[in-house]
Amino acid sequence: MQIQSLTGWQNHIQAGRKYLNTANKGQSRPTVFNNELIFQLTALAIEKLIVGVCQYHRQMPLDHSLSGLVEALAPVCRLDDKLADRIKWIEQIDDMCALTPVNRNAPSAMEIQGILDVGRQVAGFAEQHVPFLEPECEGCGNPAFRVRGGLCQAALGHR
Repeated sequence: MQIQSLTGWQNHIQAGRKYLNTANKGQSRPTVFNNELIFQLTALAIEKLIVGVCQYHRQMPLDHSLSGLVEALAPVCRLDDKLADRIKWIEQIDDMCALTPVNRNAPSAMEIQGILDVGRQVAGFAEQHVPFLEPECEGCGNPAFRVRGGLCQAALGHR
């Protein structure tokens, strides 16, 4: 059986990767990226990546809370229970997608490390469950070219 994906799933995967990359790089700039911002970027990355995988497998989540996304993913490609629990753990820090958020705790530095680790694991999971996408060129944004050092051949030629 061949899977026919919904259009736009690549956009979610690419956006998730960008958010996660920004969050990872943000750790080295604490004057600009505080723990709250890194947390929100990483949570958004996780959401985008899971939605992209769901969309590729023709399963659109109805609930964009992190636990709702984990449940939406189960019928198409189930997450490892440990990773699913770690994603749900993030909601205990801040349930940002709930209709009436109850939790609003600033994440600690140790929690940020755990959240970023979850984000990297979700990115790896996404890469295993959708066709591999070349990273985007940092010069022109074109995902169609093979990238070397962050720049595609066309962008390297413009130097």
